[in-house]
Amino acid sequence: MANEQNLIPQAHKLTVEEASKGGIASGEARRQKKTLKQIGEMIGGLDIKSEKNREIMRKAGIADDDMINDVGMMFRLNLKAQNGDTKAIELLAKLRGQLKEQIQAEVADVTPLVDLTKRVKNGEVIDGE
Repeated sequence: MANEQNLIPQAHKLTVEEASKGGIASGEARRQKKTLKQIGEMIGGLDIKSEKNREIMRKAGIADDDMINDVGMMFRLNLKAQNGDTKAIELLAKLRGQLKEQIQAEVADVTPLVDLTKRVKNGEVIDGE
């Protein structure tokens, strides 16, 4: 049951000015988020400049044409995962799309510990009271 003190009174409505300011702020926040995403994608697509990092990646079999920041981050993340970093393992699985599939498979195999469709009293199944 709802507590009357916790409810927002129906009489409170946003004024046109308040709604307009909220809409403007929301639009600005969306534009900023979109811009940051575009900048992140641009930076991720830039070539790796460090010759040291490029040499490490060459030894691992990565072609020079594929040496961009996004690939370098995945490569470093993979190295951390190989060293047992569980956060790196989880993030790598998410990025590869494997974690979602694994979770769905685990959920499908779950058997309930308690049958909530039956009522039990003192260890005996009873019908509705």
